[in-house]
Amino acid sequence: FENGGVWLWESGGPGLAGPVSPADLAACHPLWAADMARLGPWRPVELGAEHGPAAGRWLRGESPVQAGGPAVLVVGPCATSLDAAWAFAEACLLPPFASVLAVSQTSGRGQMRREWISPPGNIYAALSWPAGEGALAAMAPVVVGACLADGLYGRGFAAKVKWPNDLLIEGRKVAGILLEERHGRIVAGVGINCAEAPDAASLRRDHAAPAAALADFGEVPGAVTLWSELVKSGQTCYLQCVALSDSSALSRFVERRLAWLGREVFVRESGSDGFRARIVGLAEDGGLRLLRGESGPGQDLTLHCGSISLL
Repeated sequence: FENGGVWLWESGGPGLAGPVSPADLAACHPLWAADMARLGPWRPVELGAEHGPAAGRWLRGESPVQAGGPAVLVVGPCATSLDAAWAFAEACLLPPFASVLAVSQTSGRGQMRREWISPPGNIYAALSWPAGEGALAAMAPVVVGACLADGLYGRGFAAKVKWPNDLLIEGRKVAGILLEERHGRIVAGVGINCAEAPDAASLRRDHAAPAAALADFGEVPGAVTLWSELVKSGQTCYLQCVALSDSSALSRFVERRLAWLGREVFVRESGSDGFRARIVGLAEDGGLRLLRGESGPGQDLTLHCGSISLL
């Protein structure tokens, strides 16, 4: 997988993911069908037992349109792409910026272990992210979001990062990000509503923003094509704008894509009744900088855990 490209796990893996083929993917949704036509022909590659959880038969896309980027490992229906990615990562088979992309999930999870509804047609990915140190580690959740938002912006989608882990377009949630860290490794679970979004009745009562799909705002390429583009641009963004930056520069980088900057919001912290405040920026440790107080001198504070919504 170190040579990159798009790989389909034709045999699948017991307990990790079901098998998948170009015909299966073409039949499951039009966005996948477009990719199967674009990324073939497919060359079979047999990985032996020395490849641990990735052993089995894979198909590697031979089209030049997908060459040159980090590996995208496409798997069939699974509990969650995060679980499959961790199995590969812990076997040292998922280098930084390589990812797992699932056609669908049966147990997708978001923040606070909330269910992530996962029908075919959307993106359910798990991305190996450089662990970094200091500010890079502290700000990883919002930095991942900012890098992906930049990629979507390059595709014509005016995405913003809603602190700490969502992507919005015109105030509507199109994506969620969940970072998990184990033994010095980071994997970012990324769900993007490409073709459809959950209806309002299925959202939790205190949801901060209505859901939407990218298709509501413009043309969406195939799911694999879009995800591959976002990973490539995210890698470039990280190497050019993130890895060489100090904490102050990182906070400014994220603020370029920060949703609701300068707006008044309602803030909920654990165990509190909530309060009104205005977003004034991002702290150098990744916290959200707020100004509280409706009249007279305001109170500066930094939010590290909680949720925000527009009034």
